[in-house]
Amino acid sequence: MERSEFEQWKGREVARLLSLVETERRYYQEMVAGLPVALAVLSSDRSVASANRAFRQLFGLTIDEVRKKAIEQILPSDVLIEKIRDLNIHGLARTPFVINAGEKHYRVGLVPIRNWSDDMEPETLLVVEDITDLQTPVEPRPQTAAPSRALAPDFENLPAIIWQANPATLAFSALGGGAEALLGYTAKHWTQTPGFFAERICPEDRETVLALYHSALEHGGEASAEFRAVAASGELVWCRETILAPDPGTGNTFSGVLTAISQRKQAEHLRIAAERHAALTHVSGRLAHDLNNPLMIVNGYTEEMQHSFEAGDPRRADMEQILTATQRISDLTNQLLQFTRHSSAAATTINVTKTLTAIDKKLATAADAPIAISGLENLTAHANAEQLEQALIALLAVNPEGRTRVKIKCDRTTITESVEGATLQPGDYARITFEDKGTQLTPARQATLFESFFSKDPQKAEGVTLAYAYSNIRNWGGDIAVESLGDGGVLFTVYLSHSRPANAKSALETHTEMIFQEPESPRPHVLVVDDEPGIRSLVAKILRREKFEVFEAGSIEEATTLLREQKRPVDLLVTDVMLGEQSGRELAEQAAQLVSGIKVLYISGFTDDESVRTGEFPPGAKFLQKPFTLGALVGRVREALES
Repeated sequence: MERSEFEQWKGREVARLLSLVETERRYYQEMVAGLPVALAVLSSDRSVASANRAFRQLFGLTIDEVRKKAIEQILPSDVLIEKIRDLNIHGLARTPFVINAGEKHYRVGLVPIRNWSDDMEPETLLVVEDITDLQTPVEPRPQTAAPSRALAPDFENLPAIIWQANPATLAFSALGGGAEALLGYTAKHWTQTPGFFAERICPEDRETVLALYHSALEHGGEASAEFRAVAASGELVWCRETILAPDPGTGNTFSGVLTAISQRKQAEHLRIAAERHAALTHVSGRLAHDLNNPLMIVNGYTEEMQHSFEAGDPRRADMEQILTATQRISDLTNQLLQFTRHSSAAATTINVTKTLTAIDKKLATAADAPIAISGLENLTAHANAEQLEQALIALLAVNPEGRTRVKIKCDRTTITESVEGATLQPGDYARITFEDKGTQLTPARQATLFESFFSKDPQKAEGVTLAYAYSNIRNWGGDIAVESLGDGGVLFTVYLSHSRPANAKSALETHTEMIFQEPESPRPHVLVVDDEPGIRSLVAKILRREKFEVFEAGSIEEATTLLREQKRPVDLLVTDVMLGEQSGRELAEQAAQLVSGIKVLYISGFTDDESVRTGEFPPGAKFLQKPFTLGALVGRVREALES
């Protein structure tokens, strides 16, 4: 660092900046370690508590060697020791001074570090500059910084903005870091535009943020806020800013650090949406399962009663009304199950831009507005072209009111934020930004956009289509982000993974393997296992009527006992997937060990077993979804025995 550059720094400014950077340690720990200024923190006994890379390089020490030494062992000087003692007693920063150590000459600055508690031992910030090569080492004279100067040229490439401002006028006085890269404004705009301190904050967030900052300036200390900043392009950029205000009456400037956190905020929103979706999926499945059991009993016994009446008996019409009502309830549970069990089509590597360009007329018709598609020509991603088309058309149906135009851009982006539980992990993604100019979506509408799946016509319902689109893209390793545009409209961002993992196998492929199993000889004995007595009795009754020899069990323990005691092997196991706290799959595995070649028919309205949900049944196994008709039950049993 040139001498003229170093003289712009005062010891108190360095201490405050270090304290501020410590507050943002998660983001800037590496930045502090890489500062070109040699910095060290000294304990009350003058031992080195910590030192940055520049300090260690200046004196040729490793991290372990630094921590074992007192400062006089590294930089022998009676003057230095005396200055440190005086600083610890009076607590006032001293003007930088020059000390000689052999053939070396150093300019040294000492700054007391303010502790959280008065009971804590005092610490000292030591700033050292090697001035051996300077012609005439002299004490630096205080300088008045020009309004448009940068805090330090070394910070220009940082992914952050470091600033100082006047607490009375809130006018920026000095700026450093990547100001233009982050928000698009030049340093001159920051320091010379009246009112820019407030204007850079989105109007919806401005009052809250400024109230927080005024409170900090009134009392001194630190304050942090997350808000949307208005970039030079008009785009809203999520930012986090921490300010350090001086104690009242002790300074005429305060400083701050601002970073862009749009990726992190989006990752958090996607994680919340994924957690809501997962919770809704689980609740929907359990609800469908719990509804299907009594529904099955009502439906089955009503059919039985209806068959017992003569053709002209008026009670048959009453039974028909009951069956019609149960069918309506069944349709609702089926929608729940379709939502929880929807599986995506097999995905391949597609050219995203060419795929969208090929369907531009379909998109324009669906939008009823001009469509503009731009982006990389050879942008590839892992997806299914047909279902991607359906997803985009579904998104076009979300907000048609007041639509003036639609812009679709295909590009590549890199996720750099690592957020715990995030659906998108750091890496490269194909991105489709879908800018729909029109009316804004309410926050409540945004939060539940992909969760509405009930409809009298599930195949045509917007909510169902959106829910499927969301599931498809998530299953391909991507996600969908939704946000309102500042000037009206909505912005959808579709993320797609670049390539498919080599060992990945789609549910469709696995299901195909299951279908084409070699047939085995049919067997007549059937064991029915269900922890719901009404369901178990009904299934057993129907199968006995069809001349099957049927055994019943209400738990895994009862079932395994029957399997062991039967002189003639059981040919087919009919089991509910959920047996209280146990799993029908566990029973099937035990049955396979006890009876060689036993077939399995799973019946359930819902299952937490992922392999069954995705169609990955063991060889010889079948699945029948509740509620089912008695004819469907008999047909599937025969199919399982003949497979």
